[in-house]
Amino acid sequence: MKRILCFFAAWLVTTLSHGQQAPSPAPGTRVITLGTQGGPLPVGARAQPANAVVVQGRIYLVDSGNGVVGQLRRAGLDYRRVDRIFITHNHDDHNADWGTLMGLQWSTGRRSEIHVYGPAGTEGMLKGYLQYFEPNARIRSADARIAQRPADLFRAHDIRGGVIYKDDLVTVSAVENCHYHFDSNAAAEAIHDASYAYRFQTPDRVVVFSGDTGKCPVLTEFARDADLLVHEVISLPLMADSLQKFMASQPGKAPPGLFEGLMRHMEEDHTTPEDIGRLARGAKVKKVVLTHFAPGRDADPDEAYVDGVKQHYDGPVIAAKDLMVF
Repeated sequence: MKRILCFFAAWLVTTLSHGQQAPSPAPGTRVITLGTQGGPLPVGARAQPANAVVVQGRIYLVDSGNGVVGQLRRAGLDYRRVDRIFITHNHDDHNADWGTLMGLQWSTGRRSEIHVYGPAGTEGMLKGYLQYFEPNARIRSADARIAQRPADLFRAHDIRGGVIYKDDLVTVSAVENCHYHFDSNAAAEAIHDASYAYRFQTPDRVVVFSGDTGKCPVLTEFARDADLLVHEVISLPLMADSLQKFMASQPGKAPPGLFEGLMRHMEEDHTTPEDIGRLARGAKVKKVVLTHFAPGRDADPDEAYVDGVKQHYDGPVIAAKDLMVF
């Protein structure tokens, strides 16, 4: 049995190190919306937030919500070939599965480094993941006699603004957006929890991801002349309705002020269609793709998110669904 395992492991290593029989890289830059749901609640047909930027066959992942490996496979992308992951902020709907992705890569034969870039706390999260993953890694290493440990290959980087990554195909810049508005009395005020937008410059396109953010003047210049602005969106009326129904379905009585506090967060820390339209017009972007829908229920019409953008922006506006390609 061990001979079979060793042979299987060696086959995986050889396959990955010498290149799989993958299709020829498509020319140009593609953006695939892997997951378009806003918030941690599983809702209908949308997966948790994640996007793939594919440049000449090379895959860059922006956010890594729950189930991202399955979404990569459904998009026809080899999850083992994701080399770089960029996390906009450390909410679990955005960062829950980058460790799982790394672990599955290692377990299925990847033996080259994979890097994740994100706000302060990303490096610490990797240390915790390696501890969690250790029993699995120890057993698999013993069974298949794998020399390289996960800690030899998994790399994490806490970032600040500016150019955070560059290779022969992309330059990735980050700017802090406007997602966090802590109460002055909150303990979190003493901790600098950053949330970032990302700008990808590729040989043929500029793609900007807003990340989770409220109305944010700094994004106008950051998104200037982008070919594609991938922006989160919230419908406040639909969100109020969704929250009220969700709270009514829970056992017991909700704490006083809970609904009001949640709606304050939605109003301050997320972006309405109208404000997205003003941003897109001011930045002169060529196309807007809406994602991270809140509430994002299956029955909610696209018009509830799109029409407000069109009030202020004359370019194309698309309400993305999972696995769409742009």
